[in-house]
Amino acid sequence: MRNPNWSSVLRRLRPWLVGWFTFQAVVAAAGFYGAWRRKEGDATSTSIRRVVTHNGLELRPINPDLTRLRVDLAMAGAEIDLTALPLPAHGVDLTVRMGMAGLAVRVPADWRVWWRFRGVGGIGADGGVQRTHDEHAADLRIHAVVLLGGLGVESGGLSATPPPG
Repeated sequence: MRNPNWSSVLRRLRPWLVGWFTFQAVVAAAGFYGAWRRKEGDATSTSIRRVVTHNGLELRPINPDLTRLRVDLAMAGAEIDLTALPLPAHGVDLTVRMGMAGLAVRVPADWRVWWRFRGVGGIGADGGVQRTHDEHAADLRIHAVVLLGGLGVESGGLSATPPPG
């Protein structure tokens, strides 16, 4: 039995390696282009949409009239911090679609959170989060479709809502 030398092994593997890296570059470029085209709003908008691939996202909305957030993640991670917002009059809708990704959402301590989770992965909340089973009474409504990902909701401490009086 003959031992193959390394140069012949590398010569045979080269087309496969070049093809793999080319495929990854094409997917990343398509993701960046799609993310650039679908980006809507900024931290002061009432509706925000982000698409993120192969990267990370930190979002801290500050508009008290925020009504909708939409985040699409593919092989990415994101953190959404809503603690700068006062208690919303009609609630905030967060729509999440994730594939092999993770998302952390921080809410003020007095917000009630409702969620619907579909897919393969998980969703969890820390002990300070007030979960409600009434979608219409929630201050934050999370609609998540996940494939191999996770979503965490955590209480961010004091609310931005001023005390009455």
